[in-house]
Amino acid sequence: MKRAAKPLILCFLLLTFYYESFCWGFYAHRKINYYAVFLLPPEMVVLYKPNIDFISEHAIDPDKRRYGVPDEGPRHYIDIDHYGSYPFDSLPRKWKDAVDKFGEDSVKTYGIVPWHVQTMLFRLTDAFKEKNFSKIMKYSAEIGHYIGDAHVPLHANSNHNGQFTNQKGIHGFWESRVPELLAEKEFNFFIGKAEYIKNPGEYIWDRVLESAKASDSVLLFEKQLTKEFGDDKNIHLKTGTAQL
Repeated sequence: MKRAAKPLILCFLLLTFYYESFCWGFYAHRKINYYAVFLLPPEMVVLYKPNIDFISEHAIDPDKRRYGVPDEGPRHYIDIDHYGSYPFDSLPRKWKDAVDKFGEDSVKTYGIVPWHVQTMLFRLTDAFKEKNFSKIMKYSAEIGHYIGDAHVPLHANSNHNGQFTNQKGIHGFWESRVPELLAEKEFNFFIGKAEYIKNPGEYIWDRVLESAKASDSVLLFEKQLTKEFGDDKNIHLKTGTAQL
């Protein structure tokens, strides 16, 4: 199991990076974690394959906690556009520096997903060192969730539900309807084997910046589709009463 936790984070990072969508719903989070297991190196598949049902089912635990645990919500996003324009150099990448500059309450208000991914990695690494099977399974399932959220464009944008651009409902549309309609036919979950990431902190920040850069495109494409199909069709798609 030497260096096992860091290859695991890479596996989830590689898998979730493939999709440019908003936020993942229960269906997609389960799928991401499930297929991530098959991208692991053989010595890790021996551990995770027999527990694949747990890894996939408990991928949604962080979302289940969002409305019961006050500190949970900010772990899923970062409204990085609050800090200026790309590449948002005014926001320190180190947690202590960001808190010293803006205050902990303010930083949490605008989301902490890139920092929380690193926290989860530390927890998972410690669980492996302790050989604590229960913690390994728990943190493995949940780190996949947070990495998945970090890879979706509107989790890195304050206009997370199109509320500022008359596009309300885009959240549920992208997190649930699109994966449910297209995953089996259009998505490719097998994107190559996991590789070791030397600097996970730098890597996750790069992915957050990519998500932020893509957020305008997600909003633009939705507007274009609304014009093409009309408001009625778009509303039906968002609410699940129509098929693509």
